[in-house]
Amino acid sequence: MFKNYLKVAWRSIVKHKGFSLLNAGGLALGIASCLLLVLYVAYHLGYDKQFNNIENIYLVENNQPGDGKIYTFSATPRQAAEAIKTEVPGVVRSVRMINYTAEGLLSYKDNTFKKQGMFADDGFFDIFSYKFIQGNAASALKLPNSLIITKSLATTLFGKEDPMNKIVKRNNQLPLTVTGVIEDLPANATFQFEFVMPWVMFEDSNPWAKDSGWGSNYARTVVQLKDSKSLARANNIMKGMVGRHNDGNKNALFLYPFAKLHLYGKFEDGKAVGGMIDQIQLFITLAICILLIACVNFMNLSTARSEERAKEVGIRKAIGSGRGSLIGQFITESVILSVLSTIIGVIIVVLSLPYFNQLLGITLKLPYSEGYAWAFILGVGLVSGLLAGSYPAFYLSSFEPIKVLKGMFKGGSSALPLRKILVVLQFAIAVFLISATIIIYRQIKYVQDMPIGFDKNNLVEIPMEGDLQKNAQVFVNDLKNSGAITGGAIMSASITSSGSNTWGVSWPGKRDDQQVLIDIFSVGEGFTKTAGVKLLEGREFSNSNALDTAHKTVLINESAAKIMNLKTPVGTIIKNGDQPVTIVGVYKDFVWGSPYEKTRPMLTQFSGNYGSVIGLRLNPSRSISANVDAITKSLKAINPFFPPTINFVDGDFEKKFQNEKLMATLANLFGGLAIIISCLGLFGLAAYAAEQRVKEIGVRKVLGATVFNLTTLLSKDFLILVAIAIVVATPVSIWGMDKWLQNYQTRIPLSWWMFVAAAMVTVIIALATVSYQAVKAALANPVKSLRSE
Repeated sequence: MFKNYLKVAWRSIVKHKGFSLLNAGGLALGIASCLLLVLYVAYHLGYDKQFNNIENIYLVENNQPGDGKIYTFSATPRQAAEAIKTEVPGVVRSVRMINYTAEGLLSYKDNTFKKQGMFADDGFFDIFSYKFIQGNAASALKLPNSLIITKSLATTLFGKEDPMNKIVKRNNQLPLTVTGVIEDLPANATFQFEFVMPWVMFEDSNPWAKDSGWGSNYARTVVQLKDSKSLARANNIMKGMVGRHNDGNKNALFLYPFAKLHLYGKFEDGKAVGGMIDQIQLFITLAICILLIACVNFMNLSTARSEERAKEVGIRKAIGSGRGSLIGQFITESVILSVLSTIIGVIIVVLSLPYFNQLLGITLKLPYSEGYAWAFILGVGLVSGLLAGSYPAFYLSSFEPIKVLKGMFKGGSSALPLRKILVVLQFAIAVFLISATIIIYRQIKYVQDMPIGFDKNNLVEIPMEGDLQKNAQVFVNDLKNSGAITGGAIMSASITSSGSNTWGVSWPGKRDDQQVLIDIFSVGEGFTKTAGVKLLEGREFSNSNALDTAHKTVLINESAAKIMNLKTPVGTIIKNGDQPVTIVGVYKDFVWGSPYEKTRPMLTQFSGNYGSVIGLRLNPSRSISANVDAITKSLKAINPFFPPTINFVDGDFEKKFQNEKLMATLANLFGGLAIIISCLGLFGLAAYAAEQRVKEIGVRKVLGATVFNLTTLLSKDFLILVAIAIVVATPVSIWGMDKWLQNYQTRIPLSWWMFVAAAMVTVIIALATVSYQAVKAALANPVKSLRSE
């Protein structure tokens, strides 16, 4: 019986090649889109899942009250790890780690490479089950000069030599011994590094860290519990831990599941409120919608052909076929088409993955060797076939043979309302996707076009490493003399990043209950000129000013001046901690950190010759390549052991929009595919409608109807459905996009024209799709269509 189903189904598919191609093509695109989105979602859902005991690993988060809000961050005092291990029951291990200062130059013989590293306590590899190729987790970080490297780094440094116990120099100074080699880290892991060094090395190279107290937050602390039952009690004890060790400190530590960090890493007022999971849920919904649109196409086209299949059903029933066998026949036909579509869809995925990966900047791949992956793909195909074919099968099998064979059946009448509903559903989704694309693009453009407070063009940053630290001023003067730059300044952090902050600034008139979090940024002489920051009043720092070099002066931004409510800020004495300092200048706010957040008050200290980067203003009268060549030449002369690194600020600033741009790109891509699939269905329905009315069109043409009249006649029914879809989708789009925009402090207002534009685009696309078939039918020779009458 099943073999007979397959034969008949295949004959029907081959007989109606155009219909089958349209159906299979739409379904293949839908399945391919769904699979690509599922791969992207699986990539993010799989974050950090490679660790064996992930359910018992926690990152220590820090809740800090102030400004009427609670700020949450993952930095803790250095003493927290030991205190948690000692004071909290159920803790197996507690370790510190830090990676923002661990980048370094690794050298072996003549091979020198700049790589990203990490400092960590002994026990780090006992918590995180990285796979050791050589060495072992228990002894990996025991020695103070240990070095754990990844497999790729071992090959890069040593080639085919055995890396174990080899001596490697870091920053051309410190000798390190390789005590372990681990497998390369997957891209979807929170901690990214190529080598790990013992925590003691961080404290040796940063003496301030040894003396830091409970009020200094710079370490990340990771805790392993015996089981999740210990979590509630641990958090109760940790809540007041900082206050017990540091009177008056209201910071509250708590354990947050490491497995949730990537997807639920956004905090508001001390509580997790989502994060990447919002984007993942959006793309899961998009995947379902696209597959649903493809299945809707199948239903519409199948039921539209009901009159053509009616006689087949009538004859089959007349010779004894039961409804069950007919349902089986039509569903088999649907599943065959769906399986073919799935095969084509997988081929599309394989061919498009390299371009998709390049677009996203990540590496997705089909897990060819995993049985569950093929089971899932087959399941998508079968479910799509069953879903798409079920209604047509039940509908077609319900025809009464007597009416059909007597010619009393007028095809598709009872299926018409459902077809209309499905078309409305398709285009409602299309309207929403177009609206979302417009609003996401406008939001990104709005933030990109906002004044950022500094001139990012022709501005570069050089990391201060090696001998450049002590020769920074010589380096800047050399470039000025060569004409490559017009200004240079030392900075404590990149102007595109954020850095440290404090609650410890006080000023005249500050209330006792007033807590204000103020960013701390240290700069050297020439900062405002170099960065293009506007000085509103006062002066900037100078190497020749004794008060500046004694760190008794500060600059503040205009937001700080407003919060302090000082009538004449310049000359006012404030306190930074216990240190009295005099404000000597006020500069215009600039974006430091996220461009989507409001600028916080900032206090700027004099850095002298110490910092992490040197900002350089390139000479605009010379070519960029000539300026870069001059900088490279000077770096090689002053800092010969380090490869020249030149970071363009405008490029680094653009990276801040990477997530939103990715979201916009995916919305554009898959929204466009959803619209194409919808149009394929509309194209098929329009073709069938024109075919059904071919004699009517012929009569109308003979009676004098114009091509425009006939095109309007055939198009209006579909355009009415699109109009209904617009009415349905617009309020949903307004609600959904308003909710999305609430994630940003700086956001665009929703405007009526955005939704009108989405509606017009949808109408134009639908009209273009339908008009082709309508015009084709209207231009046909009426003699041919009326010849049989």
